[in-house]
Amino acid sequence: MELRKYRVPLTILLLSVVVLAMTIAYTQLNANPSKNPNAAFPTGIPYALGALSATQIGDQQYNTLSVSGAGTASMQADEATVVLGVQNEHESASEAVRLNAEMMTKVIAAIKDLGIPEDDMKTVSYSVYPVYSQTDYNKVIGYRVANMIEVKTTDIKLIGKVIDVASEQGANQIQGVSFGLSDKNQNELRRQAYLTALDDAEQKAELIAEKLKLNITGVLYVSESSYQPYQPYWDYRYANAPEAKTPTPIIQGKLSVSVSVQVIYSFE
Repeated sequence: MELRKYRVPLTILLLSVVVLAMTIAYTQLNANPSKNPNAAFPTGIPYALGALSATQIGDQQYNTLSVSGAGTASMQADEATVVLGVQNEHESASEAVRLNAEMMTKVIAAIKDLGIPEDDMKTVSYSVYPVYSQTDYNKVIGYRVANMIEVKTTDIKLIGKVIDVASEQGANQIQGVSFGLSDKNQNELRRQAYLTALDDAEQKAELIAEKLKLNITGVLYVSESSYQPYQPYWDYRYANAPEAKTPTPIIQGKLSVSVSVQVIYSFE
């Protein structure tokens, strides 16, 4: 009986608390519309791109149109690099070193005769290590010497000739050919990709504005969402130099750079 006596007043009290809390929350939300994540953001940039929105920047509110743009630019490689060298074995370590040096001297001289200066060649690895018997792993039966150099040229047509003359002079290790771009062309390729991405974003914005009868008044924000620089690529890779006398064909391809941008326009 005692519980029934206080049940009605207790229920009324709880309902009053709920109503009071909802009233306070509604009042604060209307008094501070900037706290509504769908209305404005601290940075002035809406969360979702690719949509129409109202954005608060300082005391100014803008109607905004957010679009993304993508651009890719390609260019023919203008640099090529080949890594090649001589590997040999001998019972005597000193003799193995001497023979390797003798062959590498001939290889380098033949490459120079093609018009490639020594400044465009550099040693990338040099090693001397023992060779053990396959039946007795504690017994040294000789020494192996490997000397690898990197040769770079801006004349792509020379790379095949470099491989051929080096092989003729004793080079028996070819690690492959890579193609790349000079610093000047890298910068130009990046510039073209950015311009293409910005043009793409502008065309999208103009199409949307025309369809929805909007008047674009300016650009509020531009950002890069992704950038994929060009990657040098390998034409082929193998361990031993070819023995055939047929000239080595080398065909370079194009290198690409990709960019994505996000642009926010204001409109009326």
